[in-house]
Order: sequence, then C-alpha cells, then structure tokens
Amino acid sequence: MHTGILAAIAAAMLYNLAVVVQKTQAERVSTSGVRIIGSLSRRPIWLLGIAVQMTGFGLHFLALTRAPVTVVQPIIAAGITFVVIFAALLLKERPGRREIGGMVLAISGVILLVTRLEGPATMAKVSVGGLCVALAVTAALIAGLLGLATSRQIQKASIRAVVLGSAAGLGYGMSDAMNRLMGAWLSPGQGWVPPAAMGIGAAVFLFLFGFEGFVTAQNAYKTHRANTVVPCILTAQLLVPVAISITLYGQSLPARTADVTMWGIALGLTLSGVVTLATSSRVASTFEA
Repeated sequence: MHTGILAAIAAAMLYNLAVVVQKTQAERVSTSGVRIIGSLSRRPIWLLGIAVQMTGFGLHFLALTRAPVTVVQPIIAAGITFVVIFAALLLKERPGRREIGGMVLAISGVILLVTRLEGPATMAKVSVGGLCVALAVTAALIAGLLGLATSRQIQKASIRAVVLGSAAGLGYGMSDAMNRLMGAWLSPGQGWVPPAAMGIGAAVFLFLFGFEGFVTAQNAYKTHRANTVVPCILTAQLLVPVAISITLYGQSLPARTADVTMWGIALGLTLSGVVTLATSSRVASTFEA
C-alpha cells in the first residue's frame, strides 16, 4: 500500500501545480465554454500545465491500483496545500498563519488516515445495472449544476463559483472512479477482473466525465477565485470515488468502532484544512481572476 500512498502524494502535488499554471493562462483569454480549450491550447505555458496534470493523472492511476480509494482520495484532497506552496515559489507569495494552519490540519488528517486505515485494494464484482445507475445519476447532477450556474436566478458570483466547482469535481470524481475500474481491467491480480466490454466502457466514461470536469474547471478558473473553486472541486472529487467504491466496488469501511471514529476524525481534519485554505485572503488575492 505504501507505493499507492507515495504515488497519491506525488499526484496531488502535480495536480495543484497544474492548477497554478492553468489559472494564470485561463484568466488571460476572452473565450468561454468549450471554445476556451481552443484559445488555451495555443498557449505553451498552459500546455505545460496540461503535461503536468497528465503526469499526475498517471500517478493517480497507479495509486488507485495499489491502495484503497478511501486512502487515496483524501490524500488527493489534501493536495490543496501544494497550492499555497507553489504560490509562494512561483508567484512570490509567502503563506501567512492561516495558510500554515490549513496545511497542518490537512496533513495531520492524511497522516492519521494512512496510519489507522487498513484494507485491501481488491475489486469486488461490479453490477452492470448499479454502474449504469451511478453514471446516470452523476450525469444528471452535473447537468443540473451546469444549468443552475447559467441561471439568472443566481446573482452572487461566489455561489456560481461553488456550483461550477462542484460540477467540475463531480466530473473529475466519476472519472477517478472509472479510472479505478479500468485499472482493475488492465492490471489483473487485484481482485475481480472486469470483462473487456466493461473495461472499455470505463475508459470511455473516464474520458467523457474527465473532459467535462476539465472544461468546467477552466471556465471556473477564468472568472472566479481559485480559493473558492478548487476546494469545491476537491471535495466532490474526494467523495464521488469513495461513494462508488463503497457501494459498487466492495471497498469496506473499518469494522471496529475505534477505527471508524479515527476515519471520521481524519476526514474532518483534512476537510477542515481545505476549508481553512479556501478562506485565506492571501490565496484569494494570489489567484483572483
């Protein structure tokens, strides 16, 4: 499991470096929607950010095949601490006490999680019907959020940022869940092996949901503060694969009451760190569009 943990930490670092790079470029283009990808693709620095993100994706794939999703996803969520670090290194913004406090909370949660949780990373047999329901429900939620984000009823930019971030996070989260399913197909020996049709389908939905999350995130980076958008993305990206893994993939929660309590405390610390960082005025000014 240690290989999976190290891969998840490296993926979290690269994901947030990519956020910093993409944000600096997204706020400089005038297009929006899917067309924003065309404008951004002509910017070499943005393409570098994509390369960094794809490297993180590969490490995330490795992590999901070597460690339980309930361990990997909180590490990815806690990676928001790297936003502060890269802001200090690349944008010359020094973290204040609130940033340091957020990092300590998030990292403490991760340490507690990986030292208290044990469990197999094996895959249980997945129901086709259950998988279809999960995909349909997630797609409907994303469509509803995107519709809400464009509704005239929402006047406050902060609410729109939360809605867009959540829609992007749902896409990324389901893409991660499909990543795990495809990994079970491509890397036999970690439990049940999906049939080829399901493995190929997982690859297709991995791309579709990932593309939705990616496009939505770029539009959110363009017009809203990253310190509002990124935590929403990470929270949804954390919860969706964990929910899918528990309901469909056979990943069990700790059986003992003490371990369940520690699991809850660890997640609470991690999310508290994310929220603390998200409300930092320094991070807001660094990434404000």
